[in-house]
Amino acid sequence: MNARVVSVRVKQILVVEDNEDDSRLFEIFLKEADPSGVRLKHSPTVADALEVLKDHGEEIDCIILDLTLPDSFGLDGFEAIKKTNPKIPIVICSGTQDESVAMEALQSGGQDYLIKGKFDSHLLFRSILYAIERQDMLSKLEEQAFLIKENEKRYRLIFEHNPHPIVLYNYECESVLDLNQETERIYGYDREELLHMKFSDLFIGTSSGERRQYLALHNGKNIPETHVHRSKEGTPLLMEITSYRFQLEGKEVVLAILVDMTKWKQSEDSLIQSLRDKEALLQEIHHRVKNNLQIMASLLNLQANYAKNKEVTRELRDTESRIYSMSLVHNELYNSKNLAEIGLGSYVDKLLDNLWNVYGIGAEIGRVVDVGNLSLAVEKALPIGMMINEIATNSIKYAYSEKKKGQFYIKAKSGNGIFHLEVGDDGKGIPDYPQIEAKETLGLQLIRILSKQLKAKLDINTSAPGTRFQIEFSY
Repeated sequence: MNARVVSVRVKQILVVEDNEDDSRLFEIFLKEADPSGVRLKHSPTVADALEVLKDHGEEIDCIILDLTLPDSFGLDGFEAIKKTNPKIPIVICSGTQDESVAMEALQSGGQDYLIKGKFDSHLLFRSILYAIERQDMLSKLEEQAFLIKENEKRYRLIFEHNPHPIVLYNYECESVLDLNQETERIYGYDREELLHMKFSDLFIGTSSGERRQYLALHNGKNIPETHVHRSKEGTPLLMEITSYRFQLEGKEVVLAILVDMTKWKQSEDSLIQSLRDKEALLQEIHHRVKNNLQIMASLLNLQANYAKNKEVTRELRDTESRIYSMSLVHNELYNSKNLAEIGLGSYVDKLLDNLWNVYGIGAEIGRVVDVGNLSLAVEKALPIGMMINEIATNSIKYAYSEKKKGQFYIKAKSGNGIFHLEVGDDGKGIPDYPQIEAKETLGLQLIRILSKQLKAKLDINTSAPGTRFQIEFSY
């Protein structure tokens, strides 16, 4: 006996036979073929067999069916049993050698057709084993077919209702093989029109050869690419395409998932234009603020030129330099590509140039500016500029009254979120600083107010040589 067949284990067989001698012969044959013992159930009619199957159908491995029974003739009984118990294999045993009946029985789902008196125990048992194995294989195939069908349904569901266009096309000729509803909606073509097109027909300025070259270069990597497509009405569409290349039914195909980036790109362009408009407006605001402040500074300069009192002239010059320090911040922002911050080095150089010019200082008082490439946000630059202006003005007016030469310096550095600024000179210092501090001069008041505004730590060293201001704050 074939080893493949022996692997099948038979537990219980239902014999539907009204002839007691034939039933007994089946029992003898089966015990002879399988000494371990196959349990049998007997039913003399189809009706009785259906009752047995109703109560014990899950226990039956195979049915041996006679076609000539008291309550059925021919294939009627077979069809009745098969209809209610399609998973149980049926071996037909008949005393009639009718090839047309045998063929019809096998085509209707019978596993074998045996002629009574023309088989022995081994042939009967082998027929039963094969019937069980074939039915088992058939059940597995049906289950696999069901799973494949269910998977295909799920795929079609995902494919058809995907929010993005999806196109399946032939890799070689680029003819469209399948597409979803969203593809029709986005491009404006109906399904039949697209199925008679090439995928490359949707592109503007990209050839089929370039597409295949791209896919060959990135085969298996599924890297998104962006192309301009054309709708049926001729409207340009910016599409991001992710392509999956694989074999389907012996053909090389590509599944292209497309994302319509047209509105996103339009929104991006609109936002960029809006940002540019706002930057232009902000530049114009800085320009006008700078102009207004410079007009104020010019008026103060004019007033100082006509003032008869030296003290009034000095106060007007001080105020003029303070206003100029503010206008200079707006001027730097107006000329900067970055409207949020200014370069500290350029700002300080121009601020000191103005002070040296206002107070008529020559090369006898040198300047050292060591601030590297540091930048300051506008909300920090204004108070820092005014503080430097006050300190520099103080040095010009008082530090070098007893000597003709000297040096004014500004140093700045930043790191770990801390900005450190040091401004000072090598003049005579402020020997009577405690009395000056008690009086709280306008310049010193401004420096303290501005340092509080920055939440900065302020340290003033007035011992000769020189005066040094150290300012430190978080940024």
